[in-house]
Formats: sequence, structure tokens, C-alpha cells
Amino acid sequence: MSKETKPASPRSFRAMPTLPLWLTGIFLVAVAAVTGLILVENYKSSLAAGEARAMSSAHVVAAHVEWMMEASNQALRRIDSALGDEPIDSPQNSPANIAEAVGDLPSGFEYSVFDANGLQRLSSAQGRAPLNHGGRGYFERLRKGEPMTVSRLFEDERTAKPSFMIGRRITRNGAFVGVATIAIPNETMDRFWASMGLGEHSTVSAVRDDGWLVARRPVSAEAIDLSTTEWYPMTRGAQSGVYHSAVSPIDGYARIVGFWKVRGWPLIALTAIERQEVLDQFWNSVWSDALFAVPLVVVLVLASIWITRLLYRYAARNEELEQALERNRFLLREIHHRVKNNLQAVLALVRLQPLPPEARNDMTRRVGAMIAVHEQIYQKDQFERVDVAPYAEKIIRDLAAAYDMPVTLDLALQSVTVDREQALPLGMIINEVVSNAFKYAFTERARGTLTVSLEKQPDQLCLRICDDGPGLGSEAERRVGMGSKLIGSFVKQLQGRHSLRNENGAVFEMTAPLSLMA
Repeated sequence: MSKETKPASPRSFRAMPTLPLWLTGIFLVAVAAVTGLILVENYKSSLAAGEARAMSSAHVVAAHVEWMMEASNQALRRIDSALGDEPIDSPQNSPANIAEAVGDLPSGFEYSVFDANGLQRLSSAQGRAPLNHGGRGYFERLRKGEPMTVSRLFEDERTAKPSFMIGRRITRNGAFVGVATIAIPNETMDRFWASMGLGEHSTVSAVRDDGWLVARRPVSAEAIDLSTTEWYPMTRGAQSGVYHSAVSPIDGYARIVGFWKVRGWPLIALTAIERQEVLDQFWNSVWSDALFAVPLVVVLVLASIWITRLLYRYAARNEELEQALERNRFLLREIHHRVKNNLQAVLALVRLQPLPPEARNDMTRRVGAMIAVHEQIYQKDQFERVDVAPYAEKIIRDLAAAYDMPVTLDLALQSVTVDREQALPLGMIINEVVSNAFKYAFTERARGTLTVSLEKQPDQLCLRICDDGPGLGSEAERRVGMGSKLIGSFVKQLQGRHSLRNENGAVFEMTAPLSLMA
């Protein structure tokens, strides 16, 4: 007897699904990576949009400043023309004549005429003490030969407001005789700034090309030399540009600054947008997106956790079912093994009984056929279905070995699976027919051939066993033996049909419907 098979020990949860956890982790990493890339790109896009806005605004400011300078220049030309060839302090050069020549200036603009010593002779501000600009820097430059100049930011003596001045050199017969000026209040820049809506802490400025501040909104407390700042070298040879200011030397804000040179004038227009205001728009966009994205990610994570728990429960249930299935297989295997052992015990008892040799041998072969089917079941774990081909071949070769006759076996057995309840009748039929062939067809012969074929047709199984012996006896003789009765009974159990005939020996054929064996 062979050893009893032990059931497999219960498996641990090593087979539990980790794929959902991995997929969730990969998903979160991918979301984080994509979110990071989007944030970086949006951050860069926000800064680029701020740069583009600062640049375009600087262009607008440059256009306004150019218009203001051209309008002032035209007014100064008319003042020069209205003075005529008379000395500046001549009674013929009255304020009324100059006012008529200048026309309407923008609100807050004031014109003045200074003689060669810098003393104010004519002014749009009547009834005030004359000023003396002889020591001013802009006046000195004009005296030395500059035709036009722009002063840096200063505090107007009369209004006590920040202003800057445009001056024009006046000559007669090649000699310097005075200066015509227009004073422009710094608050003019407020109108430019208000029209662009750049933000509370944004600035617009006009700077001379030597770096001195001319005008600014919000106003600076004093004129500042900006030639030492990082943006100033960029203006050399460039019509426009943009840079990021770390800290403004005037008010300490970090800004994105766009600059644009004023065409035809030694001025540079600057527009500065506070960096934080630009980034506030970026963060507002981030938070608005987060209000949608974060709940979605949370829902996906919770769904992943829920699905993972379900899969864990499903895997645990499958684990239990597999263990139960393995236990059932073990029990079935053990049952068939014990049945085989019991049949072998019965076989041993049969051999010990004082029976006629022929009856004992027949009984032994029949019990052996029963043992073979149980052995096929538990060794191959074919508890529901049994492959007839190896089972039939074992029976035939065991019978050939038992009779020990010079018989050639010609076996053509197709693989046909049947229900385990049908395997035993088939095996018993093969056992009886082949045993009869060895007993009656090959006795006292030097050689013989036994041909067995098993064929599976579309809707039925066909078994054919034939020998090359002397053939069958009379019909009455065939019905007498136990083997014939068993064959008829087993064929009836399979709901099949069989026939016995002579055709160069005995031929047994049986067909049985496969639908009954499914």
C-alpha cells in the first residue's frame, strides 16, 4: 500500500493583493508629479505674464511721456518765437503775449522765461516773487550749449509739490540770452498709473538716461540716482527690456520692472508691478483649482482604499475556499485510496478462498479492474472526470501480463474523458471482453494479435475490440457465461448498444452516447 497523502497546510495571506496599493501609490506619485509640473509651469507662466504686462505698460507710459514732451517742446518753441528779437525783459514781451502764444497747457503745467542770469522774467504764475534758477543744474547745461534738457525731480518752490522741468535754450545772433521752461507736476504720472490698473503697489516712472529719477508714482521723497541699480546696464543698446528687482531702493518692494526708451528724448519709461501681486494671482488660481482637485484626489484615494479592502476580503475568502477545496480533494483522494486498499484486501481474500482456479482468476481480474479505476482517480486527482485511455491501457496490459501469452497488442486509444460513475462500467466491459479474448482466442496458439480502439465521435464513444482467433461459437453458447451477462448489464448502464460478430476472428463493438457522460 502507498503512503496516505496529507493535506496541504493552511497558507498565509502572502497571496493577498498588493497591486491596488501599488497602483494607488503610483497614482498619488503621478498626481503629485503632474501637480508639481503644473504648478511650476503656472508659476513660470504667471511671471511671464507679469513680465509681458510690465513691458506693454512701459510702452504705454513711454508713449504718454513722449506726447507730453512733444507738447511741451511745441509750447517752448512758440514761447521762443513770441519773444521775437527784443530782449527778454523788454516791456513788449508781456505775459499776455506769451500766454497767447503758448495756448492751453494741461492742468498744473506752468511756463516761465528766465534771462541769461537765471532770473525769472515771465511766468504763467502771476503776482509772485520772481525765481532765480541761475544755479540750477538744468540751467547750467543749457547755458553751456544743450538745446533742450529735462531736470531731475525737485520740489517746486511755489507749490511745494514734486515736479520736473523741461527747458529750452534761447539764443539771439548765436548768443545765449535766456531759457524758456515748462514745469510739470509729478502728479501727472498719477493719471498714467490710474489708467492702467496695475495694482496697488505698482509704479510708473520716468528716468533720465543718466540714471536720475525725473518723475514717479508714487512720488519719491527726493531725486535718486538709479544708475547703480541692476537694470541700468540693460538699457545700454536696448530699446526695451524687463528685469526682476530684488528690492526697490525707494520703498523696498520687490517688483517686475519693464522699461521702454522714449523716442527722441533722453528718457526711459519704467513700469514696475509688485512681484507678490503677480504671484497672488497665481496662488488664487492654485487655490481655486485645489478646491476642485483636492476633493477629487481624496475621493479617489478613499475609493482605492475601499476597493483594496474589498479585494483583501475577496482574497481572504478565496484563500478559505482554496483551503476548503484542498481539504475536499484530500478527503476524496483518501476515500478512493482507502477503497482501493479495501478492494486489494478483498482481492487477497478471494485468492485465499478454495475456489476453482478459473472462477478465482475471473474474480481477481474483475476486482483488479475496480482497483484500477480508483487508482486512476486518486493518482491523477480526476475526481469528477476520468480519462478512459490510460485507464483502459492499464487494464489491457495487466491482463496481457497475467495470461503471459505471445499476443501482440495493437492499441489505438483516443483521450476520452467520462464521468467517474461511467468509468467503472467501461473498465469492466473492457476487462470482460479482453479476458474472453485471451481465454478463447489465443489458447494453444504460437502468436496472436489483439486490436483495441477507442474513438470519440461528435456525439458518442465507440469501443472496438477484435482478435484474430477462431471466432465466436453459437448464439446459445454466448448467452450462457457470466461475462456475457456482465457485459450486457454494463452496456445497459451506459445506455449504449453492443454487438458481437465474427470477422476474421471475434469482433466486439460498443457505442454509448457522450451526452450521458458529460
